Amino acid sequence: MTIYLEETEGNNKREITKSNNRKLIIDSGIKVFVEKGVAEATVRDIIRSTGLASGTFYNYFKSKEDVLVAIFDDFALDIGENIRSKKDIPKDFEEFLSMKITTFLTYVLNKPELHLIMSNNHNTVSNFSINTPQIILEIDYLKEEIKEGIKKGIFPEIDLNLLGLVLRPVTDSIAQEMLKQKKPNVKKYTEKCVKFLINGLVETK
Repeated sequence: MTIYLEETEGNNKREITKSNNRKLIIDSGIKVFVEKGVAEATVRDIIRSTGLASGTFYNYFKSKEDVLVAIFDDFALDIGENIRSKKDIPKDFEEFLSMKITTFLTYVLNKPELHLIMSNNHNTVSNFSINTPQIILEIDYLKEEIKEGIKKGIFPEIDLNLLGLVLRPVTDSIAQEMLKQKKPNVKKYTEKCVKFLINGLVETK
C-alpha cells in the first residue's frame, strides 16, 4: 500500500510538472509572438522567455509552429467551453447567433492575446493553417446545435458547409476591428456580425 501511494504521488507530481511546463511554454509563446511577431520569433526566444532548458521545450513541442497551433487550440477550447456553458434557449436563429457571438466577443475583449497575434501577424498567420483540430471540433459542436434547432423548427434551413467556411473568418475580423477601438462595444459589434452572417446564410423569400 505504501509503495502504491508513493507511486501515485510521484505520478501526480510528474503530471503537474508536465502541465505547468506546457502552460509556461504556451504563455511564453504568446508573449514572444505578440512582441516580436510570428515570422521574427524563434524557438530560442520562447525558450529564453520560459527559463527552461532547451531539452525540456523539445519534450513538448518540435517547433514554434507547434506552439502556435497549441495556442490556437487552447483558446478554441476555452472559448468553446464558455460558449457551451450558456444554456439559454434562443427563440430564433438570430438570437442564437447573438448569444454565441456576444459570449465570443466578451471573451476576446477580456483575453485579447490571440487576436493581437493575428492582427500583428496578418500575412504570416493567414498563410499558416490555423484550422487546428480544436477549432474544427468547436465549429462542429456549433453545427450540431444548429442542426437541432432546424429539426425543432426554431431555425431556418442553413447551409452548414458555408457556415463552416465563413464563421471563423467573419467573427475573427469583427473581433480584430472591435479591439482597435478605444472603447470597444461588444453589443455594437455583435449586431454587426450577426447582421452580416444572417444576410449571407439565411435565404430570404
